[in-house]
Amino acid sequence: MTDVAILHDRFPGIGGGEEFAIEAARVLDAPIYTTYVAADTELPPDIEVIPFQQSKYTSLPWRPFLEWKNEGLNPLETLNVALDLTDAHPALTEYDVVLESAPLSKYYVPDVGQRIVHYPHSPPRWLYDLYRDRLSSFQLPFVGIGLKAYAKAWRALDKEANDYVDRFVANSELVRDRIRQFYDRDAAVVYPPVTGDWRNEGDDGYFVTWSRLAPEKRIDLIATAFAGLDERLVIAGDGEQRDRLEAVAANSDNIEVRGYVEDIESLVARATAVVYAPKREDFGLVGAEAMMAGKPLLGVDEGFTRYQVREGRTGLCFEPTVASVRETVRRFDPDDFDADEIRAAARRYEYDRFAAGLREVVAETAAVDAPPDSDRADDAHGPERRRPEGVLDP
Repeated sequence: MTDVAILHDRFPGIGGGEEFAIEAARVLDAPIYTTYVAADTELPPDIEVIPFQQSKYTSLPWRPFLEWKNEGLNPLETLNVALDLTDAHPALTEYDVVLESAPLSKYYVPDVGQRIVHYPHSPPRWLYDLYRDRLSSFQLPFVGIGLKAYAKAWRALDKEANDYVDRFVANSELVRDRIRQFYDRDAAVVYPPVTGDWRNEGDDGYFVTWSRLAPEKRIDLIATAFAGLDERLVIAGDGEQRDRLEAVAANSDNIEVRGYVEDIESLVARATAVVYAPKREDFGLVGAEAMMAGKPLLGVDEGFTRYQVREGRTGLCFEPTVASVRETVRRFDPDDFDADEIRAAARRYEYDRFAAGLREVVAETAAVDAPPDSDRADDAHGPERRRPEGVLDP
C-alpha cells in the first residue's frame, strides 16, 4: 500500500489551490502538511492539516512582515515560505509519495527513494507569461532593474527545483503547454474537481459573474460593459476592486455588487448566463461551474476559457474589450442553448473523473523503481525507511 502526503505551501484562506489540496487529501486519504494556516481560515473537520511553521507567520514579532498581502505579492513572505518548504516537516520523509500542491511546494527536497508528484496549477505566472505585464506596472527605472534581477534569480531557483519532481500534473491542456514551454517537461492533465450543488432552476433575467475581485479577473471590464446595456448584471465576490465596482454600480441601476455569496449555486441556478473575462486563466473554475449548472458561458477568447466555450453550443466568446462584451451580450439568445448539452460537455469536470485521474497518476509514479516490500516497515504514522549501514542519526 502506498503512503501519500499532500504538501501545500500555505493556507492564507480557502481559494482554488486550497480547495484542490483538500479534495486531493480526501481522494488519497492523506494528511496535508503546510507552512501555516491564517487566522479565521475554516478547515473541514474530516481533513488533517499539519502546519509546521504556524507561530512564525501568525505571531509577533514576525507576523507584520510575513503576512499574506496583495494576493500574495509579499516578497519576504514568499521567500520564507520557499525556504521553509525545503526541509518542511521531518515526518514527510516517511511517505512513499508526496503530492505537491501549488508552485512553492516544489522546493521540498525529498528523501532518497521518495517519489514527487507536482501539481503546480501553473508555473509562476509573474516569472513567465505575465512577466512583462507585471514589469510594465512599475514605471521607475531603478525599480524595474531591481525587479528584473529579482525575477531572474527566482526563475533560476524555480527551474532548479524541477530536478526533484518525478511527475508533473497540469490542471488543463493550457498549463500542460506552459510546463512544456517553460520547463521542457511533459505533464499529465487532471482537471480540478467541480464540487457543489450546481443546478438549473430557470431564468430570472440577470447575468452573473463571480470570482476574487482582483485586476486579473477583469470584473471591472464586465461591469463597465454592462453599464452601457439594459441587461441586469449581478457581481458576487470580494477583493481589492470591490470599491471600484460599487462606484460603477452606484451610477447604473442594472448592476448589483453583492460581495461574497456563500450559496453561489442558488444565484447561478436562476441566472440567464454567466459572464467571465479573466486574463489568460489557467483553468477557470467559474467556467466549469457554470457549465455544470447548465448555464451558457459568455467567456473571454483567451486562456483556458476559450477551450471551455464551444461557440454557439456551450456559450459565446468575446475579446477583452468593452465593445466586444456589449456586442456579445446583445447577440446572445438564451433560447439558442440547451442546458443538457452544456452539462454533457461539463462531464469532464466531474469529481469521479478527478479522483480516478489523481489516483492513477500517484499509483503510476509510486510504481517507478519502487523499493521492495521487504524494505518497508509500517508504523502508526506510515512507512519507515531502512537507514543504510554506516549512516548515523543526526
